[in-house]
Amino acid sequence: MVSEFLTTREKIFFLLEETDKPLTARQIKEILHLDSEKDVYEHLRHVALSAKRKGYKLVVQYPVCSNCGFMFDDKLTKPSRCPRCGSTKIAPPRFLIRRSSL
Repeated sequence: MVSEFLTTREKIFFLLEETDKPLTARQIKEILHLDSEKDVYEHLRHVALSAKRKGYKLVVQYPVCSNCGFMFDDKLTKPSRCPRCGSTKIAPPRFLIRRSSL
């Protein structure tokens, strides 16, 4: 497969499918030489939908506050502040793609 013929979303899909460890949006941006993390998060929303149609799923390790351990269970993006302690030290979400088990 020649990467210059793939769309950005296809590149993200294959990168996350082939990796052994979950990647952050920043890591995805750097590996694929994309313009911004914000763009990566937008692409990930669409990648999750197309992955589901293909029998895969986007596995998300949700953001966690490094200060108090609060886990954000519905955030695909990195929150700016912890609602529990107000800390801004938040580990970003990490992503993988795996085949769905039926």
